[in-house]
Amino acid sequence: MPIIAHNKLPTFDRLKAEGALILPANFAQQQDIREIHIGLLNMMPDAALEATERQFYRLIGSSNQIAQFYIHPFTLDSIPRGEKATAHIKKYYEDFDDIKQKGLDALIITGANVTHPNLQDEPFWAQLIEVIDWAESVVTSTMTSCLATHAVMQFRYQQCRTALKQKCWGVYQHHVVKSHPLVNDVNSQFNVPHSRYNQITQKQCEKAGLMVLVSSQEVGVHLMTSEDGFKMIMFQGHPEYDAISLLKEYK
Repeated sequence: MPIIAHNKLPTFDRLKAEGALILPANFAQQQDIREIHIGLLNMMPDAALEATERQFYRLIGSSNQIAQFYIHPFTLDSIPRGEKATAHIKKYYEDFDDIKQKGLDALIITGANVTHPNLQDEPFWAQLIEVIDWAESVVTSTMTSCLATHAVMQFRYQQCRTALKQKCWGVYQHHVVKSHPLVNDVNSQFNVPHSRYNQITQKQCEKAGLMVLVSSQEVGVHLMTSEDGFKMIMFQGHPEYDAISLLKEYK
């Protein structure tokens, strides 16, 4: 699906240089093609803020060319930021209040760095829950990654994550375990990057009534959905990671 460059976000130029199809807003408005508006709640720390932004834009832009994608990045002001990241957000990101007024077709929520064992003690918890609660009532489908998945499991399904003895960090072999449109064209066996200190187990997913689509014998559940198979799409790993993302974390 072509991405519409509806603002001056530098990511558009970066992806265009990589060969991605990026359409100017004035050209897109002349076409009779359905618009899909996707929110990107980027909670990643400063060092990964723009990289995560590019990663999700790249994934969206590589989808089938059947609609025009307008992506609306925003973040939470309760997440501490440095000067450079603050300037980037102020210049290119949107306010959540404005997004609520306009509405979204879908929402993506990234992971985040945490400093407390209990997610409820994080300074951004209340704002994150506000977004999740709003999306539950008005957004067609929401996709979460890593920590955002754990937040949804705790808030929506009363299933709290548990700490691992050591960090789950690396690339692991996974298998498709249930048929679903999301995995119809995916190899039955493939690799997925993970980077987390906590986990949600298979038993917790079953207790919550979720559909587990992809899992690993080594690191457990990766992809699950809400009971309807569409409203909530949750990853424990990082489907957005570049080939060198883990290397950057290591360095």
